[in-house]
Amino acid sequence: MLTTLKQWFSSVSGDRPEASMEGQEAISPSLVSPDPEDIERFLEAAERAERHGHSPWVMNDSHRIDTLRRALEFTLHRGVWLQPDGERVAYWQGQLLRLRHGQGPTLGMALVCRPDEESAWQLRFFFIEPEWQGHGHGARLLQALRGTLEGAPLQVRLPLSCHAAVRSLEQAGFDRMHVDAGEVVRFEASAIWRR
Repeated sequence: MLTTLKQWFSSVSGDRPEASMEGQEAISPSLVSPDPEDIERFLEAAERAERHGHSPWVMNDSHRIDTLRRALEFTLHRGVWLQPDGERVAYWQGQLLRLRHGQGPTLGMALVCRPDEESAWQLRFFFIEPEWQGHGHGARLLQALRGTLEGAPLQVRLPLSCHAAVRSLEQAGFDRMHVDAGEVVRFEASAIWRR
């Protein structure tokens, strides 16, 4: 009888933490490492942005797209972004992250990189999937990104004509720093420190 009670109590207590964790995941979106197939999703978003002149990459031929695909795969698997630097390639720290609700679908993704531990993170590109746009997920992705990159500032440059992205950055607490003659705006978010 004692063995039966122990089994019963251990099975009951073993189920509770999982149930409560599932409930917590469903409450707020979180940033997680993407699956390898999410790289295609990222490339599609970059191509959509490029059609409007908003992509940081030129996506006009399959060679360039394949090069970006390999760089993203390298970042996903090694945590290193291959940054062009004149005639050579520099190896920067890099992270490719996706936003999702619990075990739900991918809502959006972000690519950040920096040359070393002492530098600010640079947000190279972020997007929200078209079916999830207009619901505040852009700001949620950026707020989650700030929390994930705790202890370091985050900088981004993008065309001022990216109205939804600019709005999301402002809602997520980024400060508008400068607009250059080419209508490229620079935003910065100060480091967040958890207590």
